[in-house]
Amino acid sequence: MESINYNPGKQRGAYPVKGAFRQSEKTMKRLWLVRAMVVAVAFLCMAGALAASTTPAASSSSQSATSERRPVDVYLIGGQSNATGQGYMANLPQGVTPDQRVMLFHSGGHLKSGAEPNTWIPLRQASESPDRFGPELGFGNRLQELRPDRKIAIIKHAYSGTNLYRDWAPGKTAADRDNWGKQFKTFVETVEAGLKGLHEQGYEPTIRGMLWQQGESDTPGQPSEDYGKNLAHFIGRVREQFSCPNMLFVYGYVLPPPNNREGRELVRKGEKDVDQDSGSPLAVKGAFVVETDDLSHRATDANTKYPNDHVHFGTAGTLELGRRMAEKTNAKPAAAK
Repeated sequence: MESINYNPGKQRGAYPVKGAFRQSEKTMKRLWLVRAMVVAVAFLCMAGALAASTTPAASSSSQSATSERRPVDVYLIGGQSNATGQGYMANLPQGVTPDQRVMLFHSGGHLKSGAEPNTWIPLRQASESPDRFGPELGFGNRLQELRPDRKIAIIKHAYSGTNLYRDWAPGKTAADRDNWGKQFKTFVETVEAGLKGLHEQGYEPTIRGMLWQQGESDTPGQPSEDYGKNLAHFIGRVREQFSCPNMLFVYGYVLPPPNNREGRELVRKGEKDVDQDSGSPLAVKGAFVVETDDLSHRATDANTKYPNDHVHFGTAGTLELGRRMAEKTNAKPAAAK
């Protein structure tokens, strides 16, 4: 029988093989860990590169959205009863309707159009009652006709029986709110709301001009004497208030013949002096007065209830007043830019 030799040294020689396997296992774990770290770093780098590549695109998209805003020319309307308007829709010539391409935003309360106030709507009448209109119709229709390629928007706040020296007082500066008259405050709020609404609709509004029909309530007394000075200051303040230093300012003479009330001549002299071309020290660049003495009065309107009213322009007179204001605006494009 063959003998089996037991050699403890050789048996112990098997242990190094098991140790080597453990060493290999540790090495593998380390390699997997390294690989995982490499993958993680690569992922982070790719994410960073992706973010970097998309940021300019987002910025470019934002800039594009801004540049794609649609331009719109904004015109403001303010004043008293001949600005609210005493023309009657029922007396308009056949075929005369508001141009629906023109936009209108008007204050609420005193002005009523039959539509929601303080929101943008297609051009329509906005006066003390929905059956009446002011210079907005003649102006909007005629200016759109003269400038067919321009988008036109009108913001209107007017209040009958109000004066310039107190009700429309604009204070010394934009910061002088304590000395703003009630109507000037509402006017500013209305314009700001209108401009905000245009921005929200994707427009880029620019205030090009303002129409002003007022002065009757500044007679008689000291306000009559100060009317020219007060009007010049008012124009400057509106331009300052809305950051539109070159805004055109177009206005019409008040109290046409046969009116002869006390203070009339002083107010009308103030209106004449403020005109850019008057040569007066009160002349304001970009301010132009419109002739009105030949316009029809409410006293001569068809079916009038006011046969003695020669203070207010009638239907044809109010329509023509707006048209003349549009033609004056169109004739002075440099001042409106």
